[in-house]
Amino acid sequence: MSSDGGVILVKQADDILGLSRRFAACFRDKRHPGFVEYRVEDLVRQRIMGLALGYEDLNDHDALRHDLIFGLASGRLSGGRANCAALAGKSTLNRLERSGQQADRYCRIIADHEALATLFVTLFLDQHEHAPARIVLDVDATDDRIHGHQEGRAFHGYYGHNCYLPLYVFCGDHLLSATLRTADRDPGKEALADIRRIVEQIRSRWPRVRILVRGDSGFARDSLMTWCEDNHVDFLFGLAGNTRLYDRIASLSAEVRDEAATTGRAARGFASFDWITKDSWTRRRRVVAKAEWRHGNRYHRFIVTTLPQGMSDPRHLYEQIYCARGDMENRIKECQMDLFSDRTSSHTIRANQLRLWFSAAAYVLLTALQRLALGQTSLETATCGTIRARLLKIATRVTLSVRRIVLSMPDMFPCQHEFALAHARLRRLRQAI
Repeated sequence: MSSDGGVILVKQADDILGLSRRFAACFRDKRHPGFVEYRVEDLVRQRIMGLALGYEDLNDHDALRHDLIFGLASGRLSGGRANCAALAGKSTLNRLERSGQQADRYCRIIADHEALATLFVTLFLDQHEHAPARIVLDVDATDDRIHGHQEGRAFHGYYGHNCYLPLYVFCGDHLLSATLRTADRDPGKEALADIRRIVEQIRSRWPRVRILVRGDSGFARDSLMTWCEDNHVDFLFGLAGNTRLYDRIASLSAEVRDEAATTGRAARGFASFDWITKDSWTRRRRVVAKAEWRHGNRYHRFIVTTLPQGMSDPRHLYEQIYCARGDMENRIKECQMDLFSDRTSSHTIRANQLRLWFSAAAYVLLTALQRLALGQTSLETATCGTIRARLLKIATRVTLSVRRIVLSMPDMFPCQHEFALAHARLRRLRQAI
């Protein structure tokens, strides 16, 4: 018996994407071939599928290594040696995650971090048959609270605790980058390296695509904006308000305040103007201002962009384009709450970065399953946690015989229609490969 019958759907999606195979190709195996029981691809697949099915701790794999349904998904129903389980235990997986830059006595599987970073962009590109005319890259940082004495531990004044500050880049629901950073570094300045790498990789495949980089005021740094302007990349960033900006829209603010006082309801107005700071910017840029009064209080906001005046009016630019970046917060929550990207409890930053990438790979796998097999179903827009709870956590009886393997699932499974449809769609896609 197993409680994870839906892992066979995850296995089919993994075969179509080639995710585990391509992820494992980013490792160098320095082990002696004569003593190897579990290939790197087996270890990678086991770890990613464990996260996708809700097993965030390596300790869980001491029981999962005997689970036949997980063995079936990994293509290993028994060990190659006597007294050896079909799948790896926590100690073997821990050595995989704690690999350093050089092989040593205990960790002989080396992760190529540069290859892993570029893999997620490659997966994004491969899931499009044709190059889109325009894409939007959402960039944001979040806090990853630290409870121990991990390498790079630092206190962050805004969040009020010791944490890492991982930087995410999404295109819609496609995850393009997840970079672990310490909390004592400015994410706005640090984002330039990731944005440059991603844009160059995308344009090597899609040279004519128009790219818009979108983020909050933490990324309105002159170095990043100047690079975008010099490389024909549009940007749309929030801009922190100050006395000069408030004075610039004083007349608009007074009009909106009078309207709110007259109607008794919230009122807002928009303005667009060229702006330059006293010393932090090297050139003039377009700023859009939103002046809003609500319940007698001022709620003014500003954004800076390269999008020209004639492309969109200020209201549309703020309400429809900039505010849409809020959906990225939901994607980050999925990574942290549903796929455990905040389980960065290893001592070294390198090991914690690899853990973050394993979590990101599990997110890519579940969202790919959703796109490939769950369209026009009740789970078409569901979160990763909902997909796991309703579609993947199924009580299943596994029966082995000489000729076949039989999986028996309950008749009263509420999402059996979605499961059957997803299985049929994935099987057709696999046959077409």
